[in-house]
Parts: sequence; C-alpha cells; structure tokens
Amino acid sequence: MGRKGKKEPKQLGVGDFVFAKVRGFRAWPARVLREDGNMFQVYFYGTCNIAKVGVTQLFEYEKCKSRLGEVKQKHYGLFKEAMLHVEHSLTNPGEDHGYFQAKADLVSDEAELDDDDDEEALASTSPQLRMKKRLGRTSVPFAHITGDSD
Repeated sequence: MGRKGKKEPKQLGVGDFVFAKVRGFRAWPARVLREDGNMFQVYFYGTCNIAKVGVTQLFEYEKCKSRLGEVKQKHYGLFKEAMLHVEHSLTNPGEDHGYFQAKADLVSDEAELDDDDDEEALASTSPQLRMKKRLGRTSVPFAHITGDSD
C-alpha cells in the first residue's frame, strides 16, 4: 500500500548538499550545480563526477545523513572518503575547490556552447567526450585538499 497523505515538494537550490541516487549505484553525497525544472545537475563528492538527476532521486543531506550516510560494509572506502569530503565542505564551504571548479567549468562549457554556431559540430560531440574533457579539469582529489597522501 502507498503512503497516506502527500509529501511536500523538495525545496532544493543551487549549492545545496544532497544525496543523489543514480540507477545502479547507492545514494551518494553530492552538491547541486544547476537546476533545470525537475532535473538537477549535481557534483558528486569523492568521485568528482557530474550528472543530471531527477528531483525524486535527490535527498536532503542533513535529513538523510543518518540513513544514507552509514557504511556497513568494508569495501566502501570511496564512499567513506566522499562522506569525509562532504563533511569538510559543510564545515569549510569556501574550501570546496572541486565543487567550485566544476561550477566554473559548467559556466565555461555553456559559454562555449553559446559561441558555437555550428550545430552539426555540437551534435557530433558526444556527452561522454565532453564529460571526459570536463573531468580532466575538475577532478580534485580530497587528499589534495586535506593535505593527506596515500
């Protein structure tokens, strides 16, 4: 049976900390880069990846931290690192270099798209290729930010 009553719509905006769920993966700590209707572009902590996620697949970080942020298995080392990264970013928002770099790259990519008049050239550039180019610029390992080294 379904839940009784209606849920209030999520009030999320750019810069909000969330858990984002992508099919095939567990909910992962992220931060909203851009809002486009019911779709949000998010930056994933730990992996430095970017993805579009529907509003129904986003969960407010503080409300869901105890449920979604818990690690029960040993092989989730990257998830633990992502949780440390997001906690560091929450306490030191000005030092969230990976997020700010991803946001700057997003603005830069949008400016390039606005300047590009050749629609065929744009259509031939796969989203995966553009993502690989972007990841090369946005990947900022958490260990680099905290000064840790492995």
